[in-house]
Amino acid sequence: MLIATGYMALRRLDAAREALHGLQQPEGYDEPEILSFICEWLDPWNGTVTDDDLWDWENNSTIDYLQILQSMMKTWKPQPNDTMLHSDKLSQTGQLSMIALLRAQRRYDEALDLAQALVRTDPIGVRPRIATSLCLMDTGQWHDAKSVLDELIKSDSKDPRVQALAVIFGYGTKGREHMEVSLLLDDAKETKKWMDAAPVNAYAAVLQKGGLDEAMNANVLIAAHEATRRGVAPRYAPGILSTVFQYLVLLPMWFVGGILVYQEVGQTEGLSLLGGLLVMHFSYRRLRRQQEHQIRHRDQRGMIKYARRLKRYKAVPNANNIPIGNHLILSGILVTVNGVVLDIGYPAWLFERLPKEQEKKVRARLRKRSLRLEKGKTPRVSPLGKAWWLKRPKEHAESGPYLERIIGPVAYRGRTNYLRKKDVRALNDAAAGKETPLQKRFIPRNTIRSERS
Repeated sequence: MLIATGYMALRRLDAAREALHGLQQPEGYDEPEILSFICEWLDPWNGTVTDDDLWDWENNSTIDYLQILQSMMKTWKPQPNDTMLHSDKLSQTGQLSMIALLRAQRRYDEALDLAQALVRTDPIGVRPRIATSLCLMDTGQWHDAKSVLDELIKSDSKDPRVQALAVIFGYGTKGREHMEVSLLLDDAKETKKWMDAAPVNAYAAVLQKGGLDEAMNANVLIAAHEATRRGVAPRYAPGILSTVFQYLVLLPMWFVGGILVYQEVGQTEGLSLLGGLLVMHFSYRRLRRQQEHQIRHRDQRGMIKYARRLKRYKAVPNANNIPIGNHLILSGILVTVNGVVLDIGYPAWLFERLPKEQEKKVRARLRKRSLRLEKGKTPRVSPLGKAWWLKRPKEHAESGPYLERIIGPVAYRGRTNYLRKKDVRALNDAAAGKETPLQKRFIPRNTIRSERS
């Protein structure tokens, strides 16, 4: 299943089908069947599933989140409230992606509220606190964001995502060997390797010159904020001018050429030329259409056309309009393998699964949100300066960590044992098969108020 998931991330759907062969049960609804369904869903032209097959899956977080992504893509609108259908790890990861989209669309307060809700749900999770710290930075509460980061450094200093967050907050440049940090510090030439190492990370492709089509292949949601700002509908269809040129310019030219040869050379030659030109014309159109439907990781013709369309409307995502740190929490379609949540991206060609709607209606709905987005505060796209906390005054006079003041003890539920398990001595004792001495264990004391002296 892990191999099949990797093939889906690389857009090698035939290889993914082969890897899943023999793992599925006739009436099963477990992980192999879900992966097979997602694999077929990723191929809207040759896949064996349709929208009606979604109703066969009841109360499944993977399929429910897939439907949320599909409905969200209609107008590029994040739907954080709808992701509360489940409380498992996959749904929590999906809500983190909603935070990234809310940040990009300059809805910082909503993003912060959702991040705090995730901290309450998962107090020992790393990414909910990363999201909270990023949202606090967006709202100008830098010192509170720093307090959240300090807690993360204390508990998960080796995590590449925490190291990347530390780089964002001006804590140094440690961890360049990790993708999360490299995308923040290195230039385009050095980050090019991450396009193949992490094929579903659209931010790595956006940083490259000419990598917009690979970004649309990896995760089209990275362009949601710019598409909203420019009023670009998600569905792609050939333009009117292209259709007019095909049928009112080229085809008459072939007939005129055939008639001229018919009159000047002969009947057989004229008919042969006309027939040959028409066959070549429609064969070329069919070949182009087949190439657009050929799914591949790099240089897919359909995604190249989609990228050109975004460039034509000036809805191009880049490092100058994407909030810094969004690559740490943005994700696409999520699946699980033995309970571990994995991201396989969200390619732009899935607009074929959307119901057809007039582009004018979609633009009308986007116009109001576009005006609101333009009025919002522009996101921060560069790391903070070195030792900024010594120069910038605190935003308030309150003391104590931010999460302790706003959320309370719920934000630290289980973190004491979590930190103890990561202690060097505890790890060494566990590796040697020794039991941790009793005095080193965390034993709650003085917890009953009536017994306190």
